[in-house]
Amino acid sequence: MEFKYLSDVVEFYEKFVQPYKGKPIGCSNSEINYLENYFGFQFPLAYKEYLKFMGKDNCIFIGSECFFGNVIENTKYLPELLSENNIDFVLPDKYLVFFVHQGYMAAWFELPKKSENPEVWFFTESSNNEMPKIIGTFTETILSDMKGMAKYLPEN
Repeated sequence: MEFKYLSDVVEFYEKFVQPYKGKPIGCSNSEINYLENYFGFQFPLAYKEYLKFMGKDNCIFIGSECFFGNVIENTKYLPELLSENNIDFVLPDKYLVFFVHQGYMAAWFELPKKSENPEVWFFTESSNNEMPKIIGTFTETILSDMKGMAKYLPEN
């Protein structure tokens, strides 16, 4: 598969992660279709490429729930996370939480898609109750997180 949006992520993974963790495990088209049917929207192409490339692989994102088997529960969890932290933030009617880290961080994008590489909203628990904010595009977020985790691999 050619990766139009995920090319930098794929290149980084193959060069810096794959020698230590092996090839990633991607989702099938039927698994992606299942999630799209569950959420009721076609996903942005960047997210579909992510799912195809490494949507079932937990080898680099240690402690994070950001794969096929996590998305539904992650999305259900976000309102609770915001409420527990007394964050008065109005979520859009529909969204997909593709990333939760150890229950105190979450990242999501709105549905229906506004672009093929959507802006990502991010929230982390903090002592000063910071509001969720946009941190970049989906692919920028994945690449940044991957680079951060790759620092803990041997010789990186």
